[in-house]
Amino acid sequence: MKLDSYVVAFCAAQTCAAMAIGDQLRMVVQEATGIFANIDLTIGGGGRGHDSPAAAILLEGEGKNRTLNDIIRDVSEEDDIIDIKYVKLDPEQPKRSTPIHLNALAYVKESIAAATANVKVKYGFITLLNRNYDLCEELKNNLNRTCPVDEGPIDLDIDIDIPGFIPPGWFHLDAVAWRDADDKQLGHIRADVRF
Repeated sequence: MKLDSYVVAFCAAQTCAAMAIGDQLRMVVQEATGIFANIDLTIGGGGRGHDSPAAAILLEGEGKNRTLNDIIRDVSEEDDIIDIKYVKLDPEQPKRSTPIHLNALAYVKESIAAATANVKVKYGFITLLNRNYDLCEELKNNLNRTCPVDEGPIDLDIDIDIPGFIPPGWFHLDAVAWRDADDKQLGHIRADVRF
């Protein structure tokens, strides 16, 4: 993290503070990557670029904007390939050093041979993660499933370890997924959690 020095007299102190904060943020990013690496498997990820239909930003009131639980909202479009029926968390509110169990049910409307997800995680206004994932590779490596994913229901159960070192504050997740063959959006979720 870069901190600009506004007063020359405090330059050295700010440099030390920036280094300390930078080290803490690097640890937060590593922890966030571990936390959210599995979450995107169940609920999607993001767009390829500004010209991709999957990259469109949904405003409040657009799409389904349906609450799935206290943390996660389904902001998918009605014609998206995956219809998320529910996402249950146990415990309902994630806590530091406490594993969380995620159970999700979704219905796949069309076959998916290959798909990509973009997951963005922010701590307040600081972006910790903005990464694309090959969903078929993630399914294979983490859930012992393979592509293509056929039309029909998908029930997922995932246990996620929540690390003890998570700074207090709000974390925001935005995940959009799309089918690689035609860029058709699979789904879009947003989550807000406070530690």
